[in-house]
Amino acid sequence: MVLLLDFGNTRLKWAVATPSRTLLRQGAIEYVSAALDDWCRMLAAEPICRIRYASVVTPAQELDVLSRFPLPAERFEVTAAAGSLRNAYATPQTLGVDRWAAAIGAWSLVGQPCLVIGAGTATTIDLIEVDGAMGVYRGGLILPGVDLMLQSLHQRTARLPQATGVYRSAPDIADNTHDAMTSGAIEATCGAIERMGQRLPTGAAWLVNGGRAPLLKDALGDRLRIAEDLVLAGLAV
Repeated sequence: MVLLLDFGNTRLKWAVATPSRTLLRQGAIEYVSAALDDWCRMLAAEPICRIRYASVVTPAQELDVLSRFPLPAERFEVTAAAGSLRNAYATPQTLGVDRWAAAIGAWSLVGQPCLVIGAGTATTIDLIEVDGAMGVYRGGLILPGVDLMLQSLHQRTARLPQATGVYRSAPDIADNTHDAMTSGAIEATCGAIERMGQRLPTGAAWLVNGGRAPLLKDALGDRLRIAEDLVLAGLAV
């Protein structure tokens, strides 16, 4: 078995995968010692022989987790291609490994043009096109996540609160400040997704994963498909 780890900005996502790439167990935990200790005890009975991980956190945070497992650990890196998916990013050395792994996971899932949306601390909206038998990862957008937008408004203005409002979708209109801030952050994110979606054929898949995926799904409805743990799926591939 392989232990797959996705070191995200806010949480550690994990899965146990078989050699045939099937995810058997998976979950997410906070970077808190007690939670990590409980998680390690839970995995102690699993026949794990190695670790593969993608990380956007510091080496110290990685070591705090990896040192708990006396196993070979392989760090996932951005590559020029992965199977039938080609990386066309102009500066691959600056591409986040989470974006590339999620693109691999999305391509393995649908094998067609798609948007790959990560709804976490930051929101990423990436585009995969098709060229013959190959998928082509083009890159896309990075913008503040919904929570980060709201935190920024609160911290960088004199009177705006830390919003605790609800999303008011059309034809409804936000008639209080908390709802106006929350709705503004979500509408801005949805607008970016829809504009990127215009670059793809009608009916192309829009896949979203991350902690705020349900929020965006509520706003965009059936046009958006929640695909959990795309980074872990990419690591498995």
